[in-house]
Amino acid sequence: MESSQPIERRSHPRRPVSGQITIRQSGAISASFVGHLIDLSAMGFRVRHHCLNLASGQLVHFQWEATHGQARTVWTRIVGNEAETGFHIVQRDG
Repeated sequence: MESSQPIERRSHPRRPVSGQITIRQSGAISASFVGHLIDLSAMGFRVRHHCLNLASGQLVHFQWEATHGQARTVWTRIVGNEAETGFHIVQRDG
């Protein structure tokens, strides 16, 4: 019998959070946008936002309260004009 539940691949527990986070895409034209944090773990976070051009593997800079650093896009799910993205923290500077 198959389970309809997805396999949990996260190695760190996530906790719900709320608040705004600023994400700046890396590259020649560094566009930044504000998103809303959904959850957070020791090594990543999930954000709801309106930037529809994030690609898996893309490096971004983030700023949330006193925490900032670099993260890599793991996945993005787009529904209508809104997206939800999971990020893996590469470097934390605060």
